[in-house]
Amino acid sequence: MEFFGTLSLENNGGFASVRARGAKLAIEKGDVIVARVRGDGREYNFNLYSQRNRYSYRQSFKTKKDEWIEVEFPVNKFAATWRGRRFPNEKLDPSTLTGLGFLLGDKKPGPFKMEVEWIKVGKSLGEMFKVLCEGTYKHHLQGVCTDEKAIFWSYTTTLVKTDMEGTLLKETPVANHHGDLCFHGGKLYVAVNLGKFNDPKGNADSWVYVYDADTLKELARHETQEVFHGAGGIGIRDGHFFVVGGLPDGVEENYVYEYDGEFKFLKKHVIKSGHTHLGIQTATFAHDRWWFGCYGDPKIMLVTDADFQMKGRYEIDCSLGIEGLSGGRLLVGSGRCEKDKGCTGTVQTAFPDEKAGFKFRGGGGN
Repeated sequence: MEFFGTLSLENNGGFASVRARGAKLAIEKGDVIVARVRGDGREYNFNLYSQRNRYSYRQSFKTKKDEWIEVEFPVNKFAATWRGRRFPNEKLDPSTLTGLGFLLGDKKPGPFKMEVEWIKVGKSLGEMFKVLCEGTYKHHLQGVCTDEKAIFWSYTTTLVKTDMEGTLLKETPVANHHGDLCFHGGKLYVAVNLGKFNDPKGNADSWVYVYDADTLKELARHETQEVFHGAGGIGIRDGHFFVVGGLPDGVEENYVYEYDGEFKFLKKHVIKSGHTHLGIQTATFAHDRWWFGCYGDPKIMLVTDADFQMKGRYEIDCSLGIEGLSGGRLLVGSGRCEKDKGCTGTVQTAFPDEKAGFKFRGGGGN
């Protein structure tokens, strides 16, 4: 969405707004609303509207000129307003919300523009957290993703859904080998290889399986046979899917295979990364760059720009899962397997770091 125009002070003006309404928002106490926006450096307001009264519930935020940012709005921080006045005794009841919108009211005449890429709702666990996935599984963790309401875990032959605190909600057996996964539009997209990995002659059988994120019911299968050495990881950017996978010994670059929203093959991208053991296992596009996790000793993380030009190669482990979070954060997966007990998985928040790749802050660490 684009919210733009020219602000005028004539006729007691000085403000502009845009609003969507007419449907229950299903927001709960403890939720956090997150919006990804790119603005012009001006201060805007984010408003919620109730069907039961005249008030708008408001939080303000500052944009950065021509820069995408993610802004968090904790539901318990909204203040009731009406015609510019605040009413501190009027408390928000999230169950009554039926509308939302943005407002510019800084009384500064002239053109304005703000783009909104998406708005999400998630649970607040604080800035940093560490979560253990409930249960043990036959095979090790391959990847994680989240919509910030639930966490989805791929354990090679089991697909798992938990809440944001790790409590098991659903699990379903799946074909061997399910790898890394991503969330988009209420669905999970999982990189799957039913053939060999890392074979110089190919012999892979690469797919993307699609699941309903609510029920974990399988919805579709898409062939991705262009992924010559076996599909192992997947990410999404601007409605296109990008699949990564295995790599034979001696190859000094990695490959990313781009598909449109219907999984029509578009392009093979090359990353001048140097060799990584068994290729790339995990992938996500977050905070305007790609993050790739690789096996090896030591394990390697690759970071590139949106066009797969190298930004950094780090000796740090995100080979069992990496995902973008609001607030400039990352969600990093880890796991372990014990004989006769099974395999477990953990996710922990981190912040990008130019020197180290990322750093854990609080909540434990590796």
